[in-house]
Amino acid sequence: MRRDPWQWIAKTVRSPADAIQYACVLEATAPKAGNVHPVAKFDDLCFADFVVSAEIAASELTATTLDLGATLLGLGDRVHAVIQQTRSRTNTNVNLGIALLLSPIVVAEERYRTSDISWTLDAWREATANVLSTLSSDQSQRMGEAIAMAAAGGMDGDYQPEDPALDVHAASKSFDVMAGMREAKDRDLIAAEYANGFESFFAEVVPIVEASTGDTGDLLSGIALAHLQLLADRGDSLIARKNGREAERQIRDRAQRCLDAFASEGDFESIVAFDHHLRSDGHRLNPGTTADFIAAAVYVCLRMRSHLS
Repeated sequence: MRRDPWQWIAKTVRSPADAIQYACVLEATAPKAGNVHPVAKFDDLCFADFVVSAEIAASELTATTLDLGATLLGLGDRVHAVIQQTRSRTNTNVNLGIALLLSPIVVAEERYRTSDISWTLDAWREATANVLSTLSSDQSQRMGEAIAMAAAGGMDGDYQPEDPALDVHAASKSFDVMAGMREAKDRDLIAAEYANGFESFFAEVVPIVEASTGDTGDLLSGIALAHLQLLADRGDSLIARKNGREAERQIRDRAQRCLDAFASEGDFESIVAFDHHLRSDGHRLNPGTTADFIAAAVYVCLRMRSHLS
């Protein structure tokens, strides 16, 4: 009988912070097509940046108070702290997507997980939706400030919202991040999760990571396989924003051909060629959004196996 590949690491996870750090480092370590990993870097980004940002995310996303307990930290405060610290220490926006995905998931567990027996993926999804539906105006503004601070660049095309009040770069005190996410949901996979209460994340993304790691019996191989599967099934909105929908469709089709060849013939050559293709043209085809989803799903997989803490 094959052992659960998560078992060994899960037994060392004592807190949500532990799981965040493991999730971010495991995601960055797995040899995912087109992404940074220990022996593949970009001109402005390397594996060490992900390790540093993992430590920051673990610390800041689980911080509940500021000033020795005088100030309670909300969702927006935590995302803001992650982005501020990451830009200060790495001069990148390497974990913006990870922070946006993990923050409501972590806060939902913190607020609603009271027993291991009743904590299911459905319960977690409902809790996450509740966190987002009750986001206060000040925390919405803080999150908007964090997104603007990250200054994700290199995007072609005009994606300014019709309503200037939803432009995160001109966010006022009345900025509504949830309205902004709903406006962007058709062009951004992370925004779609916010708009839909993380329904597809818990119903599709987490099960794919579970299935792939179970099929391979190995975490790193399983994560890389899940990344290909998600890319084939859902595409990648970062690729679409940089290169257009047709380019994204071609990447989806090629990812599926790689999966088919691997399943039928154990062929790695098509995956290697795909990886090289994604790294061409200054990494414009980097499937970074899919990698962010992987990190968040790994967190969930680890915490579902961890004792309440």
